Amino acid sequence: MSKVILKTFIVSLLAIIQFSFSAFAADEKPPSLADSWVMVPNAGQQAQFEQAFKEHLKFRVSKGDPRNWNTYVPVVGNDLNFYVVRFCCTAFKDIENYIKWENDNKVNDHWNSTVHQYVARYEHYYSRVDFANGNWPEGENNFKYFAVTDYKDKMGTGKSISDGKKMLSDTAKAMKWPYSWAWTWQIGGDGGLSLVIPYEGYAGMAPPEKSFAAAFAEQIGDKQKAEDALKSWTDNFHSTTYTVYRIREDLSASE
Repeated sequence: MSKVILKTFIVSLLAIIQFSFSAFAADEKPPSLADSWVMVPNAGQQAQFEQAFKEHLKFRVSKGDPRNWNTYVPVVGNDLNFYVVRFCCTAFKDIENYIKWENDNKVNDHWNSTVHQYVARYEHYYSRVDFANGNWPEGENNFKYFAVTDYKDKMGTGKSISDGKKMLSDTAKAMKWPYSWAWTWQIGGDGGLSLVIPYEGYAGMAPPEKSFAAAFAEQIGDKQKAEDALKSWTDNFHSTTYTVYRIREDLSASE
């Protein structure tokens, strides 16, 4: 699996897919750490992997797994042979308690006896969700696909990226941009920023009649100023990568 695809996966995959602010008081900071695993099945053993994975998932549920793990697969890209299994959201201080739950219930032993034989490679990452600058609907939704733009940032651009992300998000909210979105920052591997936009189906991925750049310029009220702001944003990055993922509900354990 390419490094670009691996980096894209973690971003992403919506760190807030199964998460709602409504569960927290307005003055309480919600956990924002997504825990994600990438699994690449052995060549020619994808069917065996999925069957064993479902068996293991049932085992975890029977033991009262406190996490609702979700599984995603890429449907657009040059490498489609991997699975992303993730949970959001937790906090670093709570990770050891979850590891203890796994050990007490012999979860890893069951994994090793059922699924591990069909896995060629694993990768493990955390990612931090930026709730303040996101625009995700509360409660239930029908999102099935998640378009992820992965940004390869330049060295020393952290503050510029942070300022630009806030500026773009604030403006998009002010002009009522008709899409949901989430920002995440990967911890581990190459790191980096990702933007996730969810869709209910492929039809929603068609470009809007008015581009974001055009709507942004109208909101700013100064075309040149808007162009300069967008250029300053893009100057923070070497390149971007675009990938679309689909949630596999049959391989997930959501409530």
